[in-house]
Amino acid sequence: MVERIQFVCSLCKYRTFYEDEMASHLDSKFHKEHFKYVGTKLPKQTADFLQEYVTNKTKKTEELRKTVEDLDGLIQQIYRDQDLTQEIAMEHFVKKVEAAHCAACDLFIPMQFGIIQKHLKTMDHNRNRRLMMEQSKKSSLMVARSILNNKLISKKLERYLKGENPFTDSPEEEKEQEDAEGSAQDEGTLVEATEGVEDAEGASAQPPVPPEPAPGAASPPPPPPPPEEDEEAVPLLGGALQRQIRGIPGLDVEADDEEEEGGGGAP
Repeated sequence: MVERIQFVCSLCKYRTFYEDEMASHLDSKFHKEHFKYVGTKLPKQTADFLQEYVTNKTKKTEELRKTVEDLDGLIQQIYRDQDLTQEIAMEHFVKKVEAAHCAACDLFIPMQFGIIQKHLKTMDHNRNRRLMMEQSKKSSLMVARSILNNKLISKKLERYLKGENPFTDSPEEEKEQEDAEGSAQDEGTLVEATEGVEDAEGASAQPPVPPEPAPGAASPPPPPPPPEEDEEAVPLLGGALQRQIRGIPGLDVEADDEEEEGGGGAP
């Protein structure tokens, strides 16, 4: 049921239950840049076919949603079913909260305007989001190629290139298309994970370069000398607690050590 009523943009990996949000996505800079990138790697007519493919899929989802009774209630029920805290008793003091997730930085941010805006202006975030944008575009190309390699969709492309309308599907064809998109998105996710590992390995292979001192700047002070051996060790436990456990086997570490050094007591 979720797949029937949820809008999906396969290349951008965008999903939503709401029609206005899907319309905004299709008109967004993010969506257009992804299709622009795909258009530079594929023939123009093939890229146009993919754009028509996504638009047609959105229209079919709209038609399916019209056949569902109480659509809003169904969407609310889906969100309730996804709340895993409902079955947790109140004495655990665990409840569902809202947070913003920055996928570029892999960070959860409290749902507060000031904190979110502060994060968006950080240097780390702006570097990470640019890197992830490039990675997302490469992943969309892998998804596009995987979709086009599907036997049914490749036939539709052939009809499209001949000037025909290929978007007249039977229910069986629609199911096969959904399976093709699912495997294509999995492949794109695998590519992202592989590239992330390669980037991490490349970053770890390079030793960090210490910053050069500014001209005329004073040299940093030498590190403090190591503590002398005869310096009195700081007890891990408080003095009162150490006196309480003195003489108790298993708890008095000092007594046990003295016993071991003396050759041990009676068995």
